Amino acid sequence: MDNKPIRLRLDRFILFLLSLALFIFMSDCARRYVNERTNKYASISIQVTVKDKTFGNTTAMSATSETEKNNSFTELDIDNSQVFSGELIEVNNQKPYVSAEIPPVVNLISYRNDYYTLINDTDPVILNAEAAEALNIMMEDYYKSTGQSNFLIYGTTDTYTGEGSYCPYAFPESITGNTIDVAVNVGSSVLTYDGLDVEKWIVENCYKYGYIVRFPENKSEKTGYTYCPWHLRYVGKVHAEVMHELGCCFEEYLELLDKYTYNHPLYYNMNGSMYYIYTAKSAGQTTKVCVPAQSEYTISGDNTDSFVITSLRC
Repeated sequence: MDNKPIRLRLDRFILFLLSLALFIFMSDCARRYVNERTNKYASISIQVTVKDKTFGNTTAMSATSETEKNNSFTELDIDNSQVFSGELIEVNNQKPYVSAEIPPVVNLISYRNDYYTLINDTDPVILNAEAAEALNIMMEDYYKSTGQSNFLIYGTTDTYTGEGSYCPYAFPESITGNTIDVAVNVGSSVLTYDGLDVEKWIVENCYKYGYIVRFPENKSEKTGYTYCPWHLRYVGKVHAEVMHELGCCFEEYLELLDKYTYNHPLYYNMNGSMYYIYTAKSAGQTTKVCVPAQSEYTISGDNTDSFVITSLRC
Protein backbone atom coordinates (compact mmCIF):
# COMPACT_ATOMS: atom_id res chain seq x y z
CA MET A 1 0.00 0.00 0.00
CA ASP A 2 1.33 3.46 -0.95
CA ASN A 3 1.76 5.77 2.15
CA LYS A 4 2.72 8.97 0.20
CA PRO A 5 -0.72 10.69 0.44
CA ILE A 6 -0.69 10.20 4.26
CA ARG A 7 2.72 11.90 4.54
CA LEU A 8 1.43 14.90 2.52
CA ARG A 9 -1.50 15.44 4.85
CA LEU A 10 0.78 15.20 7.91
CA ASP A 11 3.08 17.87 6.46
CA ARG A 12 0.13 20.17 5.95
CA PHE A 13 -1.06 19.58 9.50
CA ILE A 14 2.37 20.44 10.88
CA LEU A 15 2.42 23.60 8.73
CA PHE A 16 -1.01 24.56 10.08
CA LEU A 17 0.20 24.17 13.68
CA LEU A 18 3.24 26.32 12.99
CA SER A 19 1.06 29.04 11.38
CA LEU A 20 -1.34 28.97 14.34
CA ALA A 21 1.53 29.34 16.82
CA LEU A 22 2.92 32.29 14.84
CA PHE A 23 -0.50 33.95 14.76
CA ILE A 24 -0.92 33.59 18.53
CA PHE A 25 2.57 35.00 19.11
CA MET A 26 1.95 38.04 16.86
CA SER A 27 -1.44 38.72 18.49
CA ASP A 28 0.14 38.69 21.95
CA CYS A 29 2.86 41.10 20.81
CA ALA A 30 0.23 43.46 19.39
CA ARG A 31 -1.78 43.34 22.62
CA ARG A 32 1.30 44.16 24.71
CA TYR A 33 2.16 47.08 22.41
CA VAL A 34 -1.31 48.57 22.66
CA ASN A 35 -1.31 48.26 26.46
CA GLU A 36 2.07 49.97 26.69
CA ARG A 37 0.90 52.85 24.49
CA THR A 38 -2.29 53.23 26.49
CA ASN A 39 -0.41 53.41 29.79
CA LYS A 40 2.17 55.79 28.40
CA TYR A 41 -0.42 58.35 27.31
CA ALA A 42 -2.90 57.92 30.13
CA SER A 43 -2.17 61.46 31.35
CA ILE A 44 -3.13 63.21 28.09
CA SER A 45 -6.40 65.15 28.25
CA ILE A 46 -9.21 64.11 25.93
CA GLN A 47 -11.05 66.83 24.01
CA VAL A 48 -14.73 66.09 23.51
CA THR A 49 -16.86 68.42 21.41
CA VAL A 50 -20.29 69.03 22.89
CA LYS A 51 -23.39 70.88 21.75
CA ASP A 52 -24.37 73.86 23.84
CA LYS A 53 -28.15 74.15 24.05
CA THR A 54 -28.17 77.94 23.92
CA PHE A 55 -25.52 78.89 21.41
CA GLY A 56 -24.97 75.86 19.16
CA ASN A 57 -22.03 73.55 18.56
CA THR A 58 -19.27 76.00 19.44
CA THR A 59 -17.87 74.85 22.77
CA ALA A 60 -15.87 71.92 24.01
CA MET A 61 -15.37 70.12 27.28
CA SER A 62 -12.13 68.62 28.53
CA ALA A 63 -11.98 65.27 30.30
CA THR A 64 -8.59 65.46 31.97
CA SER A 65 -6.91 62.70 33.94
CA GLU A 66 -5.82 63.18 37.54
CA THR A 67 -2.18 62.72 36.49
CA GLU A 68 -2.26 65.72 34.18
CA LYS A 69 -4.08 67.88 36.73
CA ASN A 70 -1.54 67.16 39.46
CA ASN A 71 1.38 67.84 37.11
CA SER A 72 -0.02 71.01 35.48
CA PHE A 73 -1.95 72.92 38.13
CA THR A 74 -1.40 74.47 41.51
CA GLU A 75 -3.79 76.00 44.04
CA LEU A 76 -3.97 79.67 45.00
CA ASP A 77 -5.78 81.18 47.95
CA ILE A 78 -7.68 84.19 46.62
CA ASP A 79 -9.08 86.77 49.01
CA ASN A 80 -12.80 86.93 48.31
CA SER A 81 -12.74 90.72 48.14
CA GLN A 82 -11.15 90.21 44.72
CA VAL A 83 -14.49 88.98 43.39
CA PHE A 84 -15.35 92.67 42.95
CA SER A 85 -12.43 93.49 40.64
CA GLY A 86 -11.33 92.51 37.15
CA GLU A 87 -12.30 93.07 33.54
CA LEU A 88 -15.34 90.77 33.76
CA ILE A 89 -17.19 92.33 36.69
CA GLU A 90 -20.85 93.01 35.91
CA VAL A 91 -21.91 96.40 37.27
CA ASN A 92 -25.47 97.71 36.91
CA ASN A 93 -28.29 99.10 39.03
CA GLN A 94 -28.87 95.67 40.60
CA LYS A 95 -25.16 94.92 41.07
CA PRO A 96 -23.48 98.14 42.24
CA TYR A 97 -19.77 98.70 42.05
CA VAL A 98 -17.86 97.78 45.18
CA SER A 99 -14.63 99.65 45.80
CA ALA A 100 -11.89 97.13 45.06
CA GLU A 101 -8.33 96.87 43.83
CA ILE A 102 -7.83 99.33 40.95
CA PRO A 103 -5.75 98.12 37.99
CA PRO A 104 -3.15 100.39 36.35
CA VAL A 105 -4.79 103.34 34.59
CA VAL A 106 -3.62 106.00 32.13
CA ASN A 107 -4.78 109.46 31.13
CA LEU A 108 -5.66 109.42 27.44
CA ILE A 109 -4.66 113.08 27.14
CA SER A 110 -1.03 112.00 27.21
CA TYR A 111 -1.45 108.34 26.19
CA ARG A 112 -3.60 108.44 23.05
CA ASN A 113 -2.17 108.22 19.53
CA ASP A 114 -3.00 110.44 16.53
CA TYR A 115 -5.83 108.30 15.14
CA TYR A 116 -8.63 109.67 17.34
CA THR A 117 -9.42 112.74 19.41
CA LEU A 118 -10.86 113.58 22.84
CA ILE A 119 -13.82 115.78 23.72
CA ASN A 120 -11.31 118.16 25.32
CA ASP A 121 -7.66 118.16 26.25
CA THR A 122 -8.00 119.62 29.73
CA ASP A 123 -10.10 117.28 31.88
CA PRO A 124 -8.47 113.88 32.58
CA VAL A 125 -9.80 110.98 30.52
CA ILE A 126 -8.97 107.90 32.59
CA LEU A 127 -8.91 104.38 31.17
CA ASN A 128 -7.40 101.11 32.32
CA ALA A 129 -3.94 100.76 30.80
CA GLU A 130 -4.64 97.49 28.97
CA ALA A 131 -7.88 98.85 27.51
CA ALA A 132 -6.09 102.04 26.45
CA GLU A 133 -3.40 100.10 24.62
CA ALA A 134 -6.07 98.08 22.81
CA LEU A 135 -7.93 101.31 21.95
CA ASN A 136 -4.83 102.83 20.35
CA ILE A 137 -4.22 99.74 18.23
CA MET A 138 -7.89 99.53 17.19
CA MET A 139 -8.06 103.16 16.13
CA GLU A 140 -4.83 102.88 14.15
CA ASP A 141 -6.18 99.82 12.33
CA TYR A 142 -9.46 101.67 11.69
CA TYR A 143 -7.47 104.42 10.00
CA LYS A 144 -5.48 101.94 7.93
CA SER A 145 -8.66 100.21 6.82
CA THR A 146 -10.87 103.24 6.11
CA GLY A 147 -8.55 106.24 5.81
CA GLN A 148 -10.55 107.91 8.59
CA SER A 149 -9.50 109.17 12.01
CA ASN A 150 -12.83 110.73 12.92
CA PHE A 151 -13.66 109.01 16.19
CA LEU A 152 -13.84 111.05 19.36
CA ILE A 153 -13.67 109.62 22.87
CA TYR A 154 -16.53 111.39 24.58
CA GLY A 155 -16.17 109.75 27.96
CA THR A 156 -14.67 106.88 29.94
CA THR A 157 -15.23 106.86 33.70
CA ASP A 158 -17.49 109.90 33.48
CA THR A 159 -19.70 110.81 30.51
CA TYR A 160 -21.87 113.91 30.22
CA THR A 161 -25.46 112.92 29.38
CA GLY A 162 -27.29 116.19 29.88
CA GLU A 163 -28.76 118.51 27.26
CA GLY A 164 -26.91 118.29 23.96
CA SER A 165 -25.09 115.08 24.94
CA TYR A 166 -23.79 112.80 22.20
CA CYS A 167 -24.38 109.77 24.44
CA PRO A 168 -27.97 109.58 25.70
CA TYR A 169 -27.34 107.33 28.71
CA ALA A 170 -24.91 107.04 31.57
CA PHE A 171 -23.97 103.55 32.70
CA PRO A 172 -23.01 102.46 36.24
CA GLU A 173 -20.22 100.23 34.89
CA SER A 174 -18.27 103.21 33.54
CA ILE A 175 -16.77 103.70 36.99
CA THR A 176 -14.72 100.52 36.45
CA GLY A 177 -12.48 102.25 33.88
CA ASN A 178 -13.18 99.49 31.35
CA THR A 179 -15.53 101.41 29.05
CA ILE A 180 -15.39 104.09 26.39
CA ASP A 181 -18.19 106.24 24.98
CA VAL A 182 -17.50 107.36 21.42
CA ALA A 183 -18.84 110.03 19.08
CA VAL A 184 -17.91 111.03 15.53
CA ASN A 185 -16.20 114.18 14.29
CA VAL A 186 -17.76 115.41 11.04
CA GLY A 187 -16.05 118.57 9.89
CA SER A 188 -16.71 121.14 12.58
CA SER A 189 -19.57 119.13 14.10
CA VAL A 190 -19.79 116.20 16.47
CA LEU A 191 -22.46 113.51 15.95
CA THR A 192 -23.76 110.66 18.07
CA TYR A 193 -22.25 107.40 16.84
CA ASP A 194 -24.98 105.26 15.28
CA GLY A 195 -22.82 102.32 14.21
CA LEU A 196 -23.51 102.89 10.50
CA ASP A 197 -21.63 103.85 7.33
CA VAL A 198 -17.84 103.58 7.25
CA GLU A 199 -17.73 103.93 11.04
CA LYS A 200 -19.51 100.57 11.30
CA TRP A 201 -16.00 99.10 11.11
CA ILE A 202 -15.68 99.61 14.87
CA VAL A 203 -18.87 97.69 15.68
CA GLU A 204 -17.83 94.87 13.37
CA ASN A 205 -14.20 94.60 14.48
CA CYS A 206 -13.90 95.80 18.07
CA TYR A 207 -13.97 92.21 19.38
CA LYS A 208 -10.58 91.60 17.75
CA TYR A 209 -9.11 94.10 20.20
CA GLY A 210 -10.88 92.93 23.34
CA TYR A 211 -13.88 95.27 23.17
CA ILE A 212 -17.57 94.44 22.89
CA VAL A 213 -20.60 96.56 22.11
CA ARG A 214 -21.88 96.35 25.65
CA PHE A 215 -25.55 96.66 24.68
CA PRO A 216 -25.88 95.00 21.27
CA GLU A 217 -28.86 94.70 18.97
CA ASN A 218 -31.70 92.31 19.82
CA LYS A 219 -30.50 91.73 23.39
CA SER A 220 -32.53 94.32 25.31
CA GLU A 221 -34.44 91.64 27.24
CA LYS A 222 -31.14 90.49 28.73
CA THR A 223 -29.28 93.79 29.04
CA GLY A 224 -32.13 96.15 29.88
CA TYR A 225 -30.99 98.60 27.18
CA THR A 226 -31.71 99.09 23.51
CA TYR A 227 -28.83 99.09 21.02
CA CYS A 228 -26.04 101.44 22.16
CA PRO A 229 -23.21 101.26 19.60
CA TRP A 230 -21.42 104.21 21.17
CA HIS A 231 -20.76 102.39 24.46
CA LEU A 232 -17.91 99.85 24.26
CA ARG A 233 -16.70 97.64 27.09
CA TYR A 234 -13.23 96.13 27.36
CA VAL A 235 -13.29 92.46 28.45
CA GLY A 236 -10.02 91.15 26.96
CA LYS A 237 -9.40 89.54 23.59
CA VAL A 238 -10.21 85.94 24.52
CA HIS A 239 -13.58 86.74 26.06
CA ALA A 240 -14.52 89.24 23.34
CA GLU A 241 -13.74 86.64 20.67
CA VAL A 242 -15.78 83.94 22.40
CA MET A 243 -18.76 86.28 22.81
CA HIS A 244 -18.53 87.27 19.15
CA GLU A 245 -18.41 83.66 18.01
CA LEU A 246 -21.33 82.65 20.21
CA GLY A 247 -23.35 85.75 19.40
CA CYS A 248 -24.10 86.40 23.06
CA CYS A 249 -24.17 89.55 25.15
CA PHE A 250 -22.19 90.05 28.36
CA GLU A 251 -25.00 88.84 30.63
CA GLU A 252 -25.48 85.67 28.60
CA TYR A 253 -21.75 85.04 28.58
CA LEU A 254 -21.43 85.19 32.36
CA GLU A 255 -24.42 82.85 32.68
CA LEU A 256 -22.73 80.46 30.25
CA LEU A 257 -19.41 80.53 32.11
CA ASP A 258 -21.20 79.52 35.28
CA LYS A 259 -21.53 76.01 33.76
CA TYR A 260 -17.79 75.52 33.41
CA THR A 261 -15.45 74.49 36.23
CA TYR A 262 -11.85 73.44 36.65
CA ASN A 263 -12.87 69.83 36.03
CA HIS A 264 -14.99 70.73 32.99
CA PRO A 265 -13.65 73.95 31.41
CA LEU A 266 -14.72 75.80 28.31
CA TYR A 267 -12.08 75.25 25.64
CA TYR A 268 -11.35 77.90 23.02
CA ASN A 269 -8.73 77.97 20.26
CA MET A 270 -7.65 81.49 19.31
CA ASN A 271 -5.03 81.92 16.60
CA GLY A 272 -3.56 78.50 17.31
CA SER A 273 -3.40 78.98 21.09
CA MET A 274 -5.61 76.90 23.37
CA TYR A 275 -7.39 78.56 26.26
CA TYR A 276 -9.31 76.96 29.11
CA ILE A 277 -11.95 79.17 30.74
CA TYR A 278 -13.65 78.11 33.95
CA THR A 279 -15.16 79.52 37.11
CA ALA A 280 -14.70 79.00 40.85
CA LYS A 281 -17.35 79.97 43.39
CA SER A 282 -16.15 82.19 46.20
CA ALA A 283 -16.44 80.69 49.68
CA GLY A 284 -15.59 82.05 53.12
CA GLN A 285 -12.76 84.54 53.52
CA THR A 286 -10.63 82.94 50.81
CA THR A 287 -11.25 80.66 47.84
CA LYS A 288 -8.90 77.98 46.58
CA VAL A 289 -8.51 78.43 42.84
CA CYS A 290 -6.67 75.99 40.57
CA VAL A 291 -4.36 77.75 38.13
CA PRO A 292 -1.68 76.54 35.68
CA ALA A 293 1.67 75.92 37.32
CA GLN A 294 3.79 76.93 34.33
CA SER A 295 1.65 78.91 31.86
CA GLU A 296 -0.10 82.27 31.69
CA TYR A 297 -3.46 82.89 33.28
CA THR A 298 -5.72 85.72 34.42
CA ILE A 299 -8.32 85.82 37.20
CA SER A 300 -11.29 88.18 37.23
CA GLY A 301 -14.17 88.46 39.62
CA ASP A 302 -17.74 88.80 38.33
CA ASN A 303 -18.88 91.27 41.03
CA THR A 304 -21.18 88.64 42.56
CA ASP A 305 -19.87 85.28 43.74
CA SER A 306 -17.47 83.79 41.16
CA PHE A 307 -13.94 84.02 39.85
CA VAL A 308 -13.31 83.53 36.14
CA ILE A 309 -9.97 81.90 35.31
CA THR A 310 -8.59 82.18 31.79
CA SER A 311 -5.69 79.81 31.22
CA LEU A 312 -3.34 79.65 28.23
CA ARG A 313 -2.61 75.98 27.62
CA CYS A 314 -0.22 76.08 24.62
